[in-house]
Amino acid sequence: MVAGAAAAVTATALTVTGVVLTRSSDDPATAPPAATAAEAAAAPVPSGPPPAPVTTQSLELDGKPTIEDGRETLRLARRTVSRFSLLGVTWTDALLSFRGDAAVRTRSAASGDWSAWQSLDLEHAVAAGDPDLVAGRTRGGSTGLWVGVSNGVEVKVVSPAGRASSRLPAGLRLTLVDPGPATSGGQGGGMPLADPEESTPADPPATGTEPLPDPEPEPEQPPAQPDPTDEGSTSATPSAPATTTAAPPTTTAATPVPTVPAQSAMPAYVSRKGWSADETLVKDAPVYGTTINALFVHHTAHSGSRSNDYTCADAGKVIRSIYTYAVTGKGLNDMEYNFLVDKCGTLYEGRKGGVDKPVVGAHTPPFNTNYAAVAVLGEYGTTAVPASVTTKIAQLAAYKLGRYGHDPLGQFTTTAQGSNDKVKAGDKVTMGRIAGHRDVQATECPGNALYGKLPALRTEAAGVLSGLKITGFSGRKGVVRDSLTVSWSVSTPGGEIGGFDVRVDGRTAGSATASARSATVKLTAGRHTVQVQMNRVGGPTSVSDTRTVIADLTKPTFPGRPDLVLRTGTVNPTAAPVTLKWQAADAVGLSAVQLTAPGRTTFATGARSWNTTARPGAATTWRLQATDLAANVATAPVTRTPVLVAETKASRSGKWAKASSSAHLGKAALAGSTKKASLSWSFTGRSVALLAMKSKTAGQAYVYLDGKKVATIDLRASKNTYRQAVWTKSWTSAKKHTVKIVVVGTKGRPKVTTDGIVYLK
Repeated sequence: MVAGAAAAVTATALTVTGVVLTRSSDDPATAPPAATAAEAAAAPVPSGPPPAPVTTQSLELDGKPTIEDGRETLRLARRTVSRFSLLGVTWTDALLSFRGDAAVRTRSAASGDWSAWQSLDLEHAVAAGDPDLVAGRTRGGSTGLWVGVSNGVEVKVVSPAGRASSRLPAGLRLTLVDPGPATSGGQGGGMPLADPEESTPADPPATGTEPLPDPEPEPEQPPAQPDPTDEGSTSATPSAPATTTAAPPTTTAATPVPTVPAQSAMPAYVSRKGWSADETLVKDAPVYGTTINALFVHHTAHSGSRSNDYTCADAGKVIRSIYTYAVTGKGLNDMEYNFLVDKCGTLYEGRKGGVDKPVVGAHTPPFNTNYAAVAVLGEYGTTAVPASVTTKIAQLAAYKLGRYGHDPLGQFTTTAQGSNDKVKAGDKVTMGRIAGHRDVQATECPGNALYGKLPALRTEAAGVLSGLKITGFSGRKGVVRDSLTVSWSVSTPGGEIGGFDVRVDGRTAGSATASARSATVKLTAGRHTVQVQMNRVGGPTSVSDTRTVIADLTKPTFPGRPDLVLRTGTVNPTAAPVTLKWQAADAVGLSAVQLTAPGRTTFATGARSWNTTARPGAATTWRLQATDLAANVATAPVTRTPVLVAETKASRSGKWAKASSSAHLGKAALAGSTKKASLSWSFTGRSVALLAMKSKTAGQAYVYLDGKKVATIDLRASKNTYRQAVWTKSWTSAKKHTVKIVVVGTKGRPKVTTDGIVYLK
């Protein structure tokens, strides 16, 4: 819609909870300042007290309509209002299907920018006889449109074109809802399991609304002549959009429908308490049916809207706004939908009364009693539907339909108990057990993208209900080489199973007999999705949950080749302290890193070094082995020889004396106390350590490497320790080097005693 000049509108009041505000002018100069970006951003999920109460504003569209292109048109000029995030238009007659057009523009409180025009879904939520229909309270209305934090609004409502009545409905009203700045009670957008006690009515239902016991599931057979009053009559034809006829359909031959096994579990969900429902808004006790014939799938916004722009942490805000608009704007007793799902796949309890009960909602008139509905937050006309959303709906459908013995892949025929723009009271209507809103009402809901997912969703729900699930993979952590053995279990009776297929990336990669519970398939390198498909005898297929597997044909690598270096510590004729270093890696993941020679040791996969000892004078090969999650193996060796060089082999300057002790290497060492006395050794190697004695009276020494001073070492210690590697240095390749030690002549403790050096070649 394109905005035109605003028609004259009489002055009205903008009513907020407990406050009355006069409409302000459209002059930007008088408008309140836009919210800052930080103010408009999603608040973090709180863990403390519940959020502030939701507030609403109402604008009566009671101006005089104009005639544009032969249609009555009523405009509400741009105006500044208090903050809101959801809006909807309602009218007085709750049973009136207003098939005109309504569109809105809103101003962002964060940026101050006006949106493009967005259309509203104009649908009434009740039919004659619905328990939510209360004279003087219930109103017809659009679905609520989530627009984000806004502080300005403009509205245009146009009467139907080419219809018997081209008049606007009486009592048009705009309702604005502000969910407040907080998120939903610490759980909005999360995945907590609901407290079952929070999902049942606080008080017993009033007389006449007590739910009947759940019927025992029985195999469904369509009667020879469908009973006009039988809500559960069935047909075994494949699922398809609903069809309507004015007279009973002709009788068709019955095809046996597979017995539906025991019900599946209720999937994890956020309770009403979790999204902070204000229970004081609900005035009447929940009303119950006796069964659930079908689950209707809705979305909450007209195609082309921006209602998918919410964050999943703010899903609780959206749900509280929808709930508040339904009760205060449309006068319903509670939210329309039994369940809601956000775009991240989190499931929420909707209308109160118990997730395990056949609670009568106000979602799909005249199919509200003995039906359930789940609404996906946002619009899905062209927006891609996340797999997490369809999977959650499939799990919910398996639970709700399984409680009453219904196959999610099946269809049934029923008699419409009321009328809307698509069906009339008394029509025979055939629909799938999982149906789209559009199947029984003249609407785009749930949008082309989501509606197109229903066939696959039905198959997935049937797989959940059949108890078919993958129980194991070969390999580790979902990683194999070029073949995968997958195991599964199923609760469907064996006589109904024709066989199984293993599907890889949506295509059949292998098959198995009806009695088999595992199969092996070949895989190409890379990431794959895997499902097991059960083929029923003379019936539909069921598909397991989807798992991911990675086929890895590539060996691990050693980007940091193994190396051995000397370290500080005690040296003796049979052991020099060394550190083995390495870096192992794999594109998918390592399962083990081991030393296989000269001994066997297993390391953590993230380890990079290991302190050990090496035998002097012996060439030793140290071999590392890396194994990845697919059992591919790579090895890398390093060979080194520690060489001991005695102190007597050094070039001397200054005064040095022989020190004798069985604790020294060779039972002797050189001791020097004269300042600047020095010893030097030349060698060709990759690593070197200087050996000395530590004691209470030992002094300091300078260390020179290749003529350059590199360190000062202090040999003082609380007790005598012999043959200590007190300084080390390593290189990436073997070269000739000279190490020199110089006596500092430390006051009171000048003595330096050395046992020589050790180096690696």
